[in-house]
Amino acid sequence: MIRVLQNLGLVAAALCCVVLLPLNLMAQSGASAVDGYVRDAQKQPLPGVKVWLDDQIEGRTQSTLTDAAGHFQFPDLSPGTYMLRAQKSGYLEVTHGPLVLKQGETTSVNLQLAGQRPQASPAGKNPADAMEYSDEPNFTVAGVSDPSDVGGHGSNVTLPTKEALAKDTASLTAGISGSGNHDEASESRATGFPIVSPQDFATNLSAGENLLQAGRPKDAITYLEKAAQLQPGNFEANDSLAQAYLRSGDPKRAEVLENAFIAKQDRAGAHALLAAAKEAEGLPVEAVKEYQRAAEMDPSEPHLFSWAAELLLHHAYQPASEVFAKGHRLYPKSIRILVGLSATAYAQDLHDQAARWLLNAIALEPSDPRPYEFLGKVQEVAKSEPPEWAAAFERFASLQPGNAHAHYFYAVALEKQRRGAADFSPREAELRKAIALDSKFGDAYLHLGLLQIEQRDFVKAVESLQRAVDLTSLPDEAHLRLAQVYRELGEAEKARQESQLYSEVSEKKKAQLEQERHELGQFVYTMQGDSGSPEKPAPKPQ
Repeated sequence: MIRVLQNLGLVAAALCCVVLLPLNLMAQSGASAVDGYVRDAQKQPLPGVKVWLDDQIEGRTQSTLTDAAGHFQFPDLSPGTYMLRAQKSGYLEVTHGPLVLKQGETTSVNLQLAGQRPQASPAGKNPADAMEYSDEPNFTVAGVSDPSDVGGHGSNVTLPTKEALAKDTASLTAGISGSGNHDEASESRATGFPIVSPQDFATNLSAGENLLQAGRPKDAITYLEKAAQLQPGNFEANDSLAQAYLRSGDPKRAEVLENAFIAKQDRAGAHALLAAAKEAEGLPVEAVKEYQRAAEMDPSEPHLFSWAAELLLHHAYQPASEVFAKGHRLYPKSIRILVGLSATAYAQDLHDQAARWLLNAIALEPSDPRPYEFLGKVQEVAKSEPPEWAAAFERFASLQPGNAHAHYFYAVALEKQRRGAADFSPREAELRKAIALDSKFGDAYLHLGLLQIEQRDFVKAVESLQRAVDLTSLPDEAHLRLAQVYRELGEAEKARQESQLYSEVSEKKKAQLEQERHELGQFVYTMQGDSGSPEKPAPKPQ
């Protein structure tokens, strides 16, 4: 019996050695690691959460799933700067970082996921299919909440792109402007006033519309008010006057005007302008209902696009996808609806679907720069470069040789392919063309610096990256790369200063994004057949 016990003890000791061996090897190798736990709002472990680790220096991503205890681990890491992201169906994505790992260091992180109301897809369809083949839009917007209250930290490298794509999509809405911004330069240069007959409707309307198009909305108001007085029931005069009020920063007058007109003539165009006025007044729920009313009265491409873009802007991704899908069925050759479908897909992390919509748009009209611009934004945060993307950007550069962004996007595409020294010359040539066309192109200087780092030409890299700092708003990555270069050059103090600047600028960038998200708000909505889901956060008063 004693011998048996001794043998069992030897086996147990051997097993311990086997278990501890990888840890010992890791310690001996000096590798770094990140581990931690993911829990819900009640501090309960969450299994099956997908966790990504983004290498901010090398641009690579690896992922893992949490185990039954909510634990995750990324071993065998090189020293560097990383971002963590975690996501699970039914919860809002959360991010953490940046994490700066030193040689042989293990960093432990605890993440908490906040719940969100799951959005039901049509029966038997996945989200990507739903965007292509959804039924008639069927949802109700009940209010608006603050998305920054329920998670989604601005440090996520993809999140600013989601926000940017949504805003850029909304900016494609033509003919309506509620921002109050207008061309001050044009207004200051052109100070003459047309001479018209006070009682001539046509000349007053024409003069007002010409001033409006010239970026002089305040000057246009006098003529358009006169035209509207001469023919109170004329929609064109009413439409132009409402736009003049909006563009001059007076949405309340536009709202009063449109409500009075609707009382006499209930027209879709008047509801669309009323929606723009409501949005400018900070009343997005009322705005989206007016956009919906306009699209229901007249399901034209502009009205459907405006409705969907408003939903997208306020993070109502599933409703936006349904409205864009209807628009695509009715207007399959609309470039901006395809762009809207792409932005909505990307916001839902359907990246392949997002790219496919944009490639479809490019195939429809290869000379239209809009889908290339959107694909370029998606490309910036993509971890790989499908061959068809690079081919599209190469075509863009050849079709529009005078477009700085065309050359820049193609250079980034070549960079993402990571072919090494073989692509240094073509990449540099495209970046040089972009800079020659736009000497203040900060992002082009940034990527020129990255190329010079790959070539280990650190002196030139410092020059390029410093230009990127000077020409870019909140240049966090340029500071990060400068810190890397100064470490290579052995200039420890400069590296420390740039690291500090990187941290400060990153915090400012995150704060700015959170402020923008807070100001926009997030629509609280109900999908048909979604009655069994938990309640969304209560809408905030408007």
